[in-house]
Amino acid sequence: MKQLFRNVSVAVVALALTVTGGATAVSAQAPRAESCLPVPGAECGTVRVPLQRARPELGSTTVAYAVIRHRDASRPAKGTVAVNPGGPGDSAIASAQRYVQAFGELLNDHDLLLIDPRGVNRSDPVDCGVFRSLPATRDGFVRTIGECGRALGERSRGYTSAEIADDFDAVRAELGIERLDLLGESYGTYLMTIYAQRHPARVRSVVLSSAYPLALDMWARPSARAARRTIQLLCERSGGACKGDQVLRDIARLAGRLRERPISYTIGSEQRRLDDTALASIVFGASGQAPEAIGDVPAMVRTALRGDDTLLIAAAREQAPMSGSAAPREDEQPFNPQQAAAVMCNDYPTLWDRKAPVSTRLRQFAAGRAALPERAYWPFGKQAWTSAITDQGNACVRWPDRDGPVQPVNGPFPNVPVLVVSGDLDANTPTESGRLAARQFRRASVVEVPNVGHVAEKEPSGCVAGIETAFIRDLRLNDTSCLTKIPPVPVRT
Repeated sequence: MKQLFRNVSVAVVALALTVTGGATAVSAQAPRAESCLPVPGAECGTVRVPLQRARPELGSTTVAYAVIRHRDASRPAKGTVAVNPGGPGDSAIASAQRYVQAFGELLNDHDLLLIDPRGVNRSDPVDCGVFRSLPATRDGFVRTIGECGRALGERSRGYTSAEIADDFDAVRAELGIERLDLLGESYGTYLMTIYAQRHPARVRSVVLSSAYPLALDMWARPSARAARRTIQLLCERSGGACKGDQVLRDIARLAGRLRERPISYTIGSEQRRLDDTALASIVFGASGQAPEAIGDVPAMVRTALRGDDTLLIAAAREQAPMSGSAAPREDEQPFNPQQAAAVMCNDYPTLWDRKAPVSTRLRQFAAGRAALPERAYWPFGKQAWTSAITDQGNACVRWPDRDGPVQPVNGPFPNVPVLVVSGDLDANTPTESGRLAARQFRRASVVEVPNVGHVAEKEPSGCVAGIETAFIRDLRLNDTSCLTKIPPVPVRT
């Protein structure tokens, strides 16, 4: 799960919907012989699948995949690792180079399977006609998501993690692969858990990086606790550059000041407002960026309290507009916010009655938030924190479908080896949530990575990717001593 729309002032490229009627059965194209990715050993293809398997009369959609073959062609692959970079809405194919770099050693004897989820990049990108220029306020954002749902109509029910998981299995079957090793990052941990739930006999092992459970807390309380812990850990390891308790008190002071007197600034020609919700979003998002981003927070807050807003405004401007995990080729679209909206509004738990009209939902959400203890969200405040995280809180309260699919949160899940990896500076999908995700499985190990935020295998040493590689090979957790060599995050003074 990622902070999908961090800076909603940035225009997002509109993508065209391509859903063709008629076909109801799965069909496939043979992998193309020509190079289909800027990485060696890649073969690409597509499968045609129903938009909604329960309603084949609604037509079909295309799901694109790429297989990056193992290097030793003289021997068969020891296995196939299916990966998903998260979102929802992220493209695995657009992230191919990152996976090749991170898991190059695994490619000696394993194939990598990259599948673009339906509605994303090469898999018939969906367009609901909004998100070209995302609204600046939480209310505008929530209304835009509602507009997206109305534009998609009954087609929106085709964009669920269950349908995506079944698409993945259609690709697996087309390629003749008996079982998959699953590697999910962020939302990909949710998706791969659903794949394991729906196709248990096809799973050999599971790696969940930056994980959260199917029954996630939409009030974002684990993230609030993790944000406080992140600041404390950062300062404990800073060599005296900051003190955690003081930084948290400073954040509370700055949040109160911004709540009363927001700062005006511009992005391009657009006027923006930096309030306590924006501050919460900056701190939350910092744990999902490069490590130095969270290390900039103490100085950013301290200087803002002294009257210098330069670092604070710069942080607001620099928040990434989308969650793509690697620089794609020019013809790739790494992230589709329309698909992300549909998946999260179909799948995630709600804080209101799905069957109720919007007016009732709004009252139910407001009453639920009013009952929350303010202290649980210190130093930010409950309204700021629950409004800052775009895929939680009330994001889907105006989603129009009152009878759409509901994702089951229970198993059974396969009895296979599972590795859960969490960065100890990650406030997005903290270790607390990772442990809950691990409890869904009977044979799960949890590794907490020091000095790392969201998606720990992005750390540059290769330590975490090596641990995951060894787990996939040996089906057990091996040596993790390299974790002690990951350096603390530098803190700006």
